[in-house]
Amino acid sequence: MIERVPISVSAILFVCVCFNAFAIPAAAQKATDNSEQVRTFPGTTVAARTVEISPRYNGLLSKINFVPGQFVEQGYLLFEFRTAEQELLLDMDRSKLQRSEAQLRTAELTLTNKRDLRSKKIISETEVFEAEASRDIAAANVTEADLAVQLSESTLKSMKLYAPISGIISRSFVKEGAFITKEAREQSGMAQITQLNPIRVAYQIPFGVYVQSAELLKTSEQANQQRDVSLILPDGGKFPQVGRIVSGGYEFNRETQMIDIRAEFPNPTYLLRPGLNVTVQIKVRSAD
Repeated sequence: MIERVPISVSAILFVCVCFNAFAIPAAAQKATDNSEQVRTFPGTTVAARTVEISPRYNGLLSKINFVPGQFVEQGYLLFEFRTAEQELLLDMDRSKLQRSEAQLRTAELTLTNKRDLRSKKIISETEVFEAEASRDIAAANVTEADLAVQLSESTLKSMKLYAPISGIISRSFVKEGAFITKEAREQSGMAQITQLNPIRVAYQIPFGVYVQSAELLKTSEQANQQRDVSLILPDGGKFPQVGRIVSGGYEFNRETQMIDIRAEFPNPTYLLRPGLNVTVQIKVRSAD
């Protein structure tokens, strides 16, 4: 009697490691020798990662430094906001910090003098306590002023938006001269960057492949098998990079009884772009 195996995510991730010869139609598989089999599945390239560019503060957009479809490196300057007002606020905060530091120096000098007078019993201990309190207040004012400067510097830095990752950037969703408000920031971003290296390929496997693979995983021989994941391009050429399985779906499609698999491929020349129909080729062989 054949033991039924419950569907699990871990088994799905192993499904591309091992395939039985009768798991899928013969047209989609072939044996290259006694210990090696090759199976193919239709797939589509998808982005491995997409990042949205959004401003943190309100401001007037003064300059856009890219064009739609441009490849941008991580750290590339994308958007610039008008910074004149923020620069003035930063200068004001720095001035307040300088004043607070001067007041702290005066308070420390006064405290030193009070302690000296107290040691000579010229003034009361209460006056020393008051001088210490004044020094502590001045020190707190310096800390507060310093934090205000750091906040202004951070805000000013945020008036320029840089690419967080390398990839292809979309068109700008806003125009130069637009004033970005909090409401606008909450509704949408300003652009998107799509990472192309690495890139992923989405494909599906049928229930029969899953079941047979799950059964074979129980054998000791299966642990010695290896896999190669490659791509066949629409023109029939073979993509030069080798991929790896990165994830599998957690449920079957009710209508097709297929389950999703994701493979990831290096794409250093950016030949592959999202939406390309390819063929995923899985080569399974026993280790020597």
